[in-house]
Amino acid sequence: MIKDLKEKSLKVIFEYGQVKEIPEDRYTNMSYPKLIKLMKFRVDRYTLAGFGHLMIMHTTTKMGMELLTMSFMPSECVNLPYLLIDAMTVKDKRCVFVEYYGCGNTELNDSRLKDIYEKYKNLPDYTEKDNWYIRERTSYSMIKSGEEEELKNMATDSVRAYLKSVSDATVMPDYKNKLEAFRNRMINEGNPSSATLKLLLKEDGAKMFMEKIIMPI
Repeated sequence: MIKDLKEKSLKVIFEYGQVKEIPEDRYTNMSYPKLIKLMKFRVDRYTLAGFGHLMIMHTTTKMGMELLTMSFMPSECVNLPYLLIDAMTVKDKRCVFVEYYGCGNTELNDSRLKDIYEKYKNLPDYTEKDNWYIRERTSYSMIKSGEEEELKNMATDSVRAYLKSVSDATVMPDYKNKLEAFRNRMINEGNPSSATLKLLLKEDGAKMFMEKIIMPI
């Protein structure tokens, strides 16, 4: 499911146009531990003109778990929520999280995103452990499990609606401070990738990875 979802999402992303891939660097291919390589990480990054930055991280593990993370950062301060998509497969379990964070912006261009929520809201909910960032999500975020095809369609439809919303979004210069404040909370109070990133890059490296790779402003 993960490989197919990545390919389908990239197809939608490149339909947006004006997508530029950022050259590979020391973060592109990583592993933990370095010798045994129980976990391997492939990180691809893009700039999207008129929007900001996108990071896609594909994680494979010797334990059979596979993960995909897509971080859409509106660093050009258009009035879209920060979008984080997480997908996971392990044994028979399949889940996809489409997480929107308003970051304190109350004037979001989100009508298309709400339409996608209405389309998929009846898929089975996935139960997750409570954490501070859960309460920061918008009401139209989707934390779902279920059949692979439905989950892949939910994710790609969400990406398509999100990027389509860039065309009539408004630039809000004061949004930058709100995005930065939210990113600081993700670093200091923890995020879904905190433990893994600290194992991989140590604490200072994990902080830099959040600032430069996952959520650049």
